[in-house]
Amino acid sequence: MADNLDWKPLRSSNVARAAYDSEAGELLVEFVSGATYAYQNQSESSLDDLVNSSSPGSWVARWLKPLPARRIS
Repeated sequence: MADNLDWKPLRSSNVARAAYDSEAGELLVEFVSGATYAYQNQSESSLDDLVNSSSPGSWVARWLKPLPARRIS
């Protein structure tokens, strides 16, 4: 994971912030609990969709939860 990621804060009771790692092609999502997950094979537009969604938590549940992810913290 690149150290210089541009994390976007989110207004959500479940999702704290998200970033896109262009080198790895991963969407990183940090939850309010402090857990951070990396979702592979994502495009930068996924970050835009998440940031611009009316409900980031619902967006994550619908589009990311079904996908394999690795916990990074």
